[in-house]
Amino acid sequence: MTTFSKTIIAAAAVLACACTPKYNEGEVSYKIWEGYENEELPDFSTLGEPTATGTGRGFELLEYTAPEKNHFLAEFTSTLTVPAEKEYTFLLYSDDCSRFIVDGDTLVGMNDCAYAFAGKTLKKGKHKLTLQYLERDGGQGLDLYFYEKGQLPRDYGTQAPEYRIPDFVVPQVTEAHDRYMEWKGDDETVIFPIFTDVHAHTDYRFHHIGHIADASDIWNYDFMLCLGDIGVNLGPAHISKDITNTILTGISDEMKKFPGVFLYVPGNHDWDGGEGTVTSEERFQELFQKPGLEKAGGNLHLTPGKVYHYYDIPEKNFRIILLNSCGTCTLQDKYYVFDDEQVEWFKNLVNDTPKEMSILVACHYMPHPNGRWHNTPAPYNLQSNERMMDVLAELKKNHNIIGLFCGDSHFNMHEVDRNVNYFITQGLGFCTEAQLMPGTRRAPYDVNESLCCDVIAVKPAKGEVHTFRIGAGGADFDYEFKY
Repeated sequence: MTTFSKTIIAAAAVLACACTPKYNEGEVSYKIWEGYENEELPDFSTLGEPTATGTGRGFELLEYTAPEKNHFLAEFTSTLTVPAEKEYTFLLYSDDCSRFIVDGDTLVGMNDCAYAFAGKTLKKGKHKLTLQYLERDGGQGLDLYFYEKGQLPRDYGTQAPEYRIPDFVVPQVTEAHDRYMEWKGDDETVIFPIFTDVHAHTDYRFHHIGHIADASDIWNYDFMLCLGDIGVNLGPAHISKDITNTILTGISDEMKKFPGVFLYVPGNHDWDGGEGTVTSEERFQELFQKPGLEKAGGNLHLTPGKVYHYYDIPEKNFRIILLNSCGTCTLQDKYYVFDDEQVEWFKNLVNDTPKEMSILVACHYMPHPNGRWHNTPAPYNLQSNERMMDVLAELKKNHNIIGLFCGDSHFNMHEVDRNVNYFITQGLGFCTEAQLMPGTRRAPYDVNESLCCDVIAVKPAKGEVHTFRIGAGGADFDYEFKY
């Protein structure tokens, strides 16, 4: 048996627990059992000797450095000292399965990747906390927040830090623009940056959108595109209306730094902010889509009550169709779904598009198999994915479809399937080496030292696409393909 006693913030496969620090200054113990192949949590009292044990101070981030990052069990135990009888709320997130126990009473049990809330009144004194976890395959995550009812789990503020342009921005922007100008030559292009997976739930990284918007003075974008996951159903943003609203207005303010049309489609982490009371399709339209109507001069076409829509640049024979790949109510219902009504809308719109127009399709989630970085089937609707790929392949036969461009996976990918281009932009999200799918790759970077944004350039007259990486990876992460 191996024993670990380090407490570190991991850069890979993180098992994390977070709480109100003043009530949990004591030791956290954990046990690990490797090689567990079943799909559901066991009765931990029946398990034999653990593979490894460890301890840490203050219920903070713990890393287990197992050779294999899948198929293992973990059990964390600690003590919560309550100074007076109080009602507590517990928020648990896990990927995959978890069980949370207080003084022998199971408050939460989940058999899949999900969030769950539970409340309990605790008497003055010490209380035993037990958190049990099963990692099956793919992504890993375990977050426990607990807090007095009506308070935030930590001393999080609701004001974003003051905006400033870091020194690294201008050199990285101009270096990528030089590559673009060399490729462009005298050809007419449609050019726009894709920004995705900001995950601004704790550190307000939406300022990076402002950096890219400021760069429009150099690039002269035709429009800007945000592919979702601004991050309002994660951590404290999920349980705090104030933090959710700060993120929403912060993203909106950064978008407004761009004088042109800013396009947006939602991601799976854009719903359920403030415990599901703050975000909706109508709210997204008001904040992120309707502000572009006047600037678009009649070329931005919103769908009433929905977040899927399209935008035309008729003088360049270009149309971008923006789909909602994530449904609504992601924590209560299935997500990563292209519903029937939207698919029919999409097919009719493409079939009504003039033949001479180039059509780019964009959404948050990538239905191509190599883009699905989550390996477990639920709650992802794989039938919906395959249907969308079939629809794109059929429409491509008679229409000038550039391809489907997405975010979500936190890595880069370009694949061609039945003559359809599938492209994933990396964005700012976290990803381990184990989560990279075949044909994908990722540029390492530090958000405090580098941008990470792909600018997409299309030559409609020649049917050519070139992507230009601003920041992380530089020219090594440029892609070029035809349609």
